[in-house]
Amino acid sequence: MNGIDFNDSLNKQQLIAVSCDEGNKLVLAGAGSGKTRVLTYRVAKLIKDFNVRPSDILALTFTNKASREMKERIESLLRISSQGLWFGTFHGICRRILKIHWKEAELSERFTILDSQDQLRLVKRIIKTNNFDEKLYDAKSIQSFINRKKDNGIRSNQTSDKDDEVYILVYKEYESILKQTFSVDFADLILKTYELLLNHENILSYYVKRFKHIMVDEFQDTNLLQFKLLKLLNNNTGSMYAVGDDDQSIYGWRGALSKNIKNFTDQFINVEIFKLEQNYRSTDKILNVANSLITHNKNRLGKELWTNTSRGEQVKIFEAYNNDEESSFIVDKIKTLVRDGYKKSEIAILYRNNFLSRRLEEELNGRGIPYIIYGGFRFFERAEIKDMIAYLRIIVNPDDDAAFERTINNPPRGIGQKTIDIIRGLAKESNLSLWKTIKIFQDKEHKDITTRVKTSLFNYIGIIEDIASDINDLSLDEILIRIYKDSKLKTYFSEQKGEESISKQENIEELFVTAENFIRNNIDSENIVDEFLDNAALEAGDYQSKLDEDPVQLMTIHSAKGLEFPVVFLTGLEEGIFPNENRKSGNDFLEEERRLCYVAITRAMKLLYITHANARYLHGSYNYLMPSRFINEIPSELLDSVKSDSYQHKKNKKISSFKSQTNNSSGLKVGQRVKHQKFGNGVVLSYEGEDDNLKLYINFEDYGSKWLVLTYAHLEFL
Repeated sequence: MNGIDFNDSLNKQQLIAVSCDEGNKLVLAGAGSGKTRVLTYRVAKLIKDFNVRPSDILALTFTNKASREMKERIESLLRISSQGLWFGTFHGICRRILKIHWKEAELSERFTILDSQDQLRLVKRIIKTNNFDEKLYDAKSIQSFINRKKDNGIRSNQTSDKDDEVYILVYKEYESILKQTFSVDFADLILKTYELLLNHENILSYYVKRFKHIMVDEFQDTNLLQFKLLKLLNNNTGSMYAVGDDDQSIYGWRGALSKNIKNFTDQFINVEIFKLEQNYRSTDKILNVANSLITHNKNRLGKELWTNTSRGEQVKIFEAYNNDEESSFIVDKIKTLVRDGYKKSEIAILYRNNFLSRRLEEELNGRGIPYIIYGGFRFFERAEIKDMIAYLRIIVNPDDDAAFERTINNPPRGIGQKTIDIIRGLAKESNLSLWKTIKIFQDKEHKDITTRVKTSLFNYIGIIEDIASDINDLSLDEILIRIYKDSKLKTYFSEQKGEESISKQENIEELFVTAENFIRNNIDSENIVDEFLDNAALEAGDYQSKLDEDPVQLMTIHSAKGLEFPVVFLTGLEEGIFPNENRKSGNDFLEEERRLCYVAITRAMKLLYITHANARYLHGSYNYLMPSRFINEIPSELLDSVKSDSYQHKKNKKISSFKSQTNNSSGLKVGQRVKHQKFGNGVVLSYEGEDDNLKLYINFEDYGSKWLVLTYAHLEFL
């Protein structure tokens, strides 16, 4: 085995953490402080200097990628095979144990692992066979309930009286089917392993003796059951080496417990704590902003990042008067940065909520800048947006079979696959579209179509035809709002729980904004609906397929965890959006949101821009917004305020165009006739405010009186 120079390869803090004695250790590794290096060198140190056999080591990570990287680094470092050393994710290692002890775990030798989609299909089947109301009992919500219970080590016979009775019944039947079919889901892999070790002392004893050294990466992301499994394997006799950062615990919504790091010292004996605070990623100016923010969290063990990299620009903050200006500013800066030599792929735009990507995508597309949504879909490729567009397509063209298939049982209305197969067969026989085929059922009977299903089909026909009959009297955004309500998609999404459902609702509300903007930008269009559909199809399919190898990267902050970029734009820092009121739950809500902001800031290596808008179109109307409290928690001297000259000119033109038509010293005139794209003709009754906050009280002939902000209203003066 070759000699490894630990002294030259590690900084002082890293060396101390790597060279420590055996026993339980907690390494608090700040963002960009080299935690993977420490884990890798610790394994090498154990094998080389402590004479630990590779087979005595278990290394647990949260992704297969992290596991592969650690294995490759160790083999490169030691120049020997790591055979015998168990690397893997929690799920992968537990699967391995269950494959060895399948009989004791009451499984078959070739048991099946259900993925998320398999699990959802099974839950749907149970709901259907029990005739539970599919609208009242959403399959995804029940799936989340089951996984949440398992992540906390709770079987269906251990549920609380406070839990919904139907949820418990589905859970019980679900467990019964898994047992009959010798199947497990992802949560079961860990729970069954925990139960196996708990109930078979000889098996537990074997693994406790074998895995004398357990290494855990990203310890702050462990859930309750994973923590209990580690405690069981440690058995107060082994060496647990946990590496994590309580300041980067951002997955509370999926069961991760930030308090597991704090509990480590209580639950494991004789714990020694090390801190890795030297950051190799960001400039000192970026780290000063990150440190000043995270100190406002009270429930943390505490550390402060520092760096030797002092050269760098101050963190920039940009206050936009709306999200149009925010997007324009960001893309202007990107073009400048690219001219200055940055690759587009070195630039990331981060946001708290998915829906915020839409306006940014529009601006990037409009300027011909390629981009990619990391870890997600572009706006018009998102399932809920495709659902809405499919409804619009079939209203315009009922013979659109693809739109029919997407909408016929979406949301669930009791029209199953068997019925759809029958309709397909009849359509083929008659050489008719699927829509024309179901219209026949209004006059004819079919032996395999029940009365209940016929009623559902007629209700569907009614929804489409009712909106189609009013389409000429509605604006594009009003048609979409009507689709959302009448199709029952709104009710369906609002009744579901969890992060995914909230995100879907936000995206659909953003679609309404997109429609309003499209009307405004295509005022001379002869058929606005057809053009909007064509545009949606191009947005969804065209750009991504032509993507070059150097795209700007857009992503949610959650997706950015573990990544780094020379330039970061952190957008949408307004109260209600970030911290996000829609996700408010539990006492730790604000601290987790602040940790999320900390993670976003520490993704930046050289340049960081923080942006916020004074107003955004949310929930159907323009909303005045306060800057995020996170901005106020950063000392102003750490931030450099910047302006957007190009957009300021466009904004001032709107105000001056109104003032130029008036004849008094204040520049405002009561009685001025105006025209609005949506509300039609009206008269200014009064006004208040000035400049950006200039608001007009207008009486519209068909819509009554409304307050409108001049800079957003896009008024035509008559």
